[in-house]
Amino acid sequence: MSDKQTFAEIILPLPLDGTFTYEVPFGWDLKVGQRVAVQFGKRKIYTGIIHSFHHNKPELYKTKFIESILEEEVFVLPQQIKLWEWIVEYYMCSLGDVFKNAFPTALKLESDTFVKLVKGKEFPAEEGISKNAYLIWEALHHRSLISVDEAADILDLKSVIPVLKELLDYGLIELDERLIEKYTPKIEYYIQTEISLQDDSLQDVLSELEKAPKQRELFFQLVMRQQQSSKPILASKFIKEFGGSYATLRSLADKGIIKFFEDTSDRIQEFDEDLHDIHALSEHQQKAIDEIRTNLKEHDTVLLHGVTSSGKTEIYIKLIERVLAKGKKVLYLLPEISLTTQLTQRLQKHFGNQIGIYHSKFNQNERVELWQKTINNDYQILIGARSSMFLPIQDLGLIIVDEEHETSLKQNDSKPNFHARDTALVLAKLEGAKTILGSATPSLEMYFAAKQGKIGYVELSHRFGGVQPPVMEIIDLRRAQKKKELNGDISMRLENQIRDTFKNDKQVIIFQNRRGYAPVMECKSCGHTPYCPNCDVALTYHRLSHQLKCHYCGHSQAKPNKCYQCKSVELETKGIGTEQIEEDLLRIFPNNSIARMDVDSMRKKFAFEKLIKAFENREVDMLVGTQMVTKGLDFEHVNLVGIIRADSLLNFPDFRAHERAFQRIVQVAGRAGRRKDRGLVLIQAFSAEHKILQYASQFKYHEMAQEILYERRDFLYPPFVKMIEITFRHKNRDRCYKTANYYAESLRKYFDEKTLLGPEAPSIARMNNNYYFKVLVKILPNQSAKKVKILLKDALENLHQVKSFRSVRIDFDVDPY
Repeated sequence: MSDKQTFAEIILPLPLDGTFTYEVPFGWDLKVGQRVAVQFGKRKIYTGIIHSFHHNKPELYKTKFIESILEEEVFVLPQQIKLWEWIVEYYMCSLGDVFKNAFPTALKLESDTFVKLVKGKEFPAEEGISKNAYLIWEALHHRSLISVDEAADILDLKSVIPVLKELLDYGLIELDERLIEKYTPKIEYYIQTEISLQDDSLQDVLSELEKAPKQRELFFQLVMRQQQSSKPILASKFIKEFGGSYATLRSLADKGIIKFFEDTSDRIQEFDEDLHDIHALSEHQQKAIDEIRTNLKEHDTVLLHGVTSSGKTEIYIKLIERVLAKGKKVLYLLPEISLTTQLTQRLQKHFGNQIGIYHSKFNQNERVELWQKTINNDYQILIGARSSMFLPIQDLGLIIVDEEHETSLKQNDSKPNFHARDTALVLAKLEGAKTILGSATPSLEMYFAAKQGKIGYVELSHRFGGVQPPVMEIIDLRRAQKKKELNGDISMRLENQIRDTFKNDKQVIIFQNRRGYAPVMECKSCGHTPYCPNCDVALTYHRLSHQLKCHYCGHSQAKPNKCYQCKSVELETKGIGTEQIEEDLLRIFPNNSIARMDVDSMRKKFAFEKLIKAFENREVDMLVGTQMVTKGLDFEHVNLVGIIRADSLLNFPDFRAHERAFQRIVQVAGRAGRRKDRGLVLIQAFSAEHKILQYASQFKYHEMAQEILYERRDFLYPPFVKMIEITFRHKNRDRCYKTANYYAESLRKYFDEKTLLGPEAPSIARMNNNYYFKVLVKILPNQSAKKVKILLKDALENLHQVKSFRSVRIDFDVDPY
């Protein structure tokens, strides 16, 4: 550092714009990207990331010193900070929002308030001080520090602040702010003995253990194992292999026969199976690779439009091999963890421990370890969902975004509301890397960009091995209803085909886009439907738990025995969910194994992996699920796919509804007949003649895309315009609407009625006791998106001049998806 007074700009995990200036203590050697602890406000201490350095002393306020350096090494790379800054500008959020989302929680230290005794002070004799204060004072004689939460537990009180204030007023205690490190290394126990089969002492030890047969057997096994290797043996692995317990091993250690010690270990499991080469590429696959390489000479991005089961993964593997040979790294992005299980197994069989996996089901300690391994260059390939975008990858050569059309690549539940595919394109540009976007049903935005020549385009229209695409058949539910050919919600045609499939020793996948048992419970006498007390939405009935649940705020209540309004006991369910379909199918096929795959049944950490393995091993005959079953799964023996109510995919108040319906149908259809036998897909629908169902049943992607693009051009929707959605949220409906209306009116002079819509209440106008209103801004091709965003932020600042509007929460969603 310079001899001049140095200041550091620090990124803090707070939803506030910009960085925060702190003074660097003289003599400290700091680097951009290091983690430091700083005080913010009067007492709070946070983890910060060093953004930059300068010598400009702030004139309007006195700077605080950086409290401490949390580690010597850099944890965030300069190119990551550049990506964060792009996200801030493009998605209209703060650096703190990005930091909070991108960085593992366990590495973001927080301050917690502790109390300690003031030395030399005696407890006062007067009666004014409370008994509770005395109990805390006594407890502090046994422990030097007690947190506020621990003090509340000692007194069994909800709030202990008055008691602590009492002790503070008497000068008996003082506050002590300590950083709480959330990351804890995993401790593993190891065992070792220095006695071998050739040692003279072996017989003496065996004699000593004659009356302890379990200890004797475990010791003998340990000696035999250490003949092969002198390294310490993992105790848990040893017990699993030979039986016994930790207590038995401890007894051997107490006798001095074995050594028992602990060490930290990785939570990230290594791949220890044999590696395999992929099969030879087909003529069509090889042609696609050649075309991709040619396109990459002119474009940084190529869209690979490959039909389901065309062998896109093998193409990716060949491209990855080429990048690794150049000493570069690869980031492989997937929409969600449901796709990682089979794919990572295939890639690990080829690349082994060169692969790191990162996704939301990892606990915080596992995320920290993978982050550290990434920055240490332990992995050549990183696979993960959208959060893996933020890993500190160095020397990036290629980004693959598989299933680029998927909605789950867009983050909607927290800031920043970024799209991983679009962010990947920017990351690749910053790193000088190339990007491959893959999909059997590309998003219309990327398809349009390819047709405009902005990105490369390669089409792979043949399934691998010459396998024919599945036969698609639409079953008209209106006709089936009239002819009484329905068994619950299963048509006779689908039921008979399932029987034939089971007779042929094949498997079945059934798709229904609603979880739970039934979306609505209704009273037959008065028509009353139980609604969520917090949201404007009917409660979904879950039969397995006998509860009514809200899928928006998480509220749940017991299933009523009678109507809340008229007290009638005649209650019925309407609509269907995966639980009900599973129940119907279990009734129709009692001798077959049927499993359900949806959010409710996949909550446990390895539930998805276990079900996939059971289905692959043919322990399960039929899989019933939501959209989780539509994505990227590859099963050899699935010959039939059934879609229960295709209409439910079409009827969403969203301009992308038809595009997504086509994508879901084609994607789930792609699970059928992926090997020798041609598959069959049965689509049940009341609107059997709907044009989107017709296009999907004939795999007419280009025709579907052309028709929808015409409509979007006429009505000004992406990809012909950019959109920004502004959401207003407040507990008071009138205040929320007035705020939204005031904001919209301030923008009217800049936009016409076609490019500024709202404010309007969304289809679910109240969630979690908050009312919502939305304003939609459309940015035309001849307008500057950057200037429009500045305009929107200026309008927000003007809005906040009105005191009554400040309490309304306002969020920007750029490119709402």
